[in-house]
Amino acid sequence: MPDFRAYARDELFDSLLYGELSKHEKNQRNREILEELSKQEYMHYEFWSKFAGRIELTGYEKARLRIYLFMSRLLGKTFIIKFLERHESDVVEEYKKILKEPSLSDNDKKILEKIIEEEKYHEGALASQIDEFAVRHLGSIALGMSDAIIELSGVHAGFLGYTASPIYTGISGLIVGISASMSMAAAAYLQAKQERGKSPGKSATVTGLMYMATVVLLTSPFFMGLSVPTALALSILFALLVLAGFTFFSTTILGGSFKKDFLENTGIIFLVVIVGYLFGTAVEQLLGFRP
Repeated sequence: MPDFRAYARDELFDSLLYGELSKHEKNQRNREILEELSKQEYMHYEFWSKFAGRIELTGYEKARLRIYLFMSRLLGKTFIIKFLERHESDVVEEYKKILKEPSLSDNDKKILEKIIEEEKYHEGALASQIDEFAVRHLGSIALGMSDAIIELSGVHAGFLGYTASPIYTGISGLIVGISASMSMAAAAYLQAKQERGKSPGKSATVTGLMYMATVVLLTSPFFMGLSVPTALALSILFALLVLAGFTFFSTTILGGSFKKDFLENTGIIFLVVIVGYLFGTAVEQLLGFRP
C-alpha cells in the first residue's frame, strides 16, 4: 500500500524549505529559482494530499527544517538542494509503481507522470542554475586543499624518516606549506586569466587561503608535544577528515560516487606518505646523522 502521507509530507517539507531559502536570498535570479522550486514542490504536495488528506509538519520535521536552513548558511543552498535530491531516484521508482495502480484515474496518471518528470530532470536542472561563490570556486577550493594535503603529508612523512624532532618537522612543514601556498595562488591567478568568466583575483585568493588553512591544520599536531610518529598519524587523520568532508560536499553538488572518490584520494595520500618516508630514510642513511 503506497504511503501517501509520507509522500505528501516530503513534498511539503521541500516546498517550505525552498520557500524559506528564497526569503534569505539576495540574488534575484537565485530567488526566482528557489521560488519556482517551492511552487513546484507544493503542487506535488497538493497532488498527494488528495489521497492522504491535509498534512502538517511534525515537531521533528520543523526542527529538521531549522537545521537545514542553518546548514545552508554554512554549506550553501545548492548543497542543501542537491543533498535532498540524493534520494530522488528511490522516490521516482516508488512513484512509477503507483502509476500502475488500477484505482488511479487517467487524469491523475498524467499529473503523476509530470511529477516524475519534474523529480527526475527539472528540479536538478533548476538547482544547477543557482549561482553561489562556493560552487563557482569549487575548483580553486579543491586545488588549494588537495595540493596542501598531498604535499604536507609527503613532507611530514619524509621528516619521520629523517628526524626525531616534532618541532623541527612542524616548522619545516609550515615553511614549505606557506611558501607553496603563495606559489599555488600565483599559479591559480595565471590559470584563471586564461579562462573566460573567472576572476583571477578571487581564484588566487581562494586557492591560497584554502592552502594556508590546510597547512596550519596539518602541522598543528607537531606542536602538541607528541612524538613524530604520533603527530604524523594525527596529521594524516586530520587530512582524511578534511578530505572526506570536501569529497562529500563536491560529490553531492557535482554528482559521482563518494566512496570511489574518497578511496581513490586516500590511496594517493598513503602512496605519497610511503614514498616520502622512504626518501627521508634514504637521506638520513646517506648523510649518516639524524637531527
